[in-house]
Amino acid sequence: MKTRVFAVCVVVFLFCGITHAGLSDGLVAYYPFNGNANDESGNGNNGIVHGATLTADRSGNANSAYSFNGIDNYIDTNIPTGVCT
Repeated sequence: MKTRVFAVCVVVFLFCGITHAGLSDGLVAYYPFNGNANDESGNGNNGIVHGATLTADRSGNANSAYSFNGIDNYIDTNIPTGVCT
């Protein structure tokens, strides 16, 4: 009986397959910080930098991260509230 159930499960798995969501499914924006705050997803949600400055990332790659002063620096994405929740 266990063998039959297992065989049915294998057949269902092979014929139906399992769909996997890709990394870009539902993607609103992608910011690689490659010298700017532009959205590279193609959705046009470019960021507007307010006071933050480009700096090296943790691997030492120049202009690949942003430094914020913790007070009033930010990046405005203009993505409506609730889109990313």
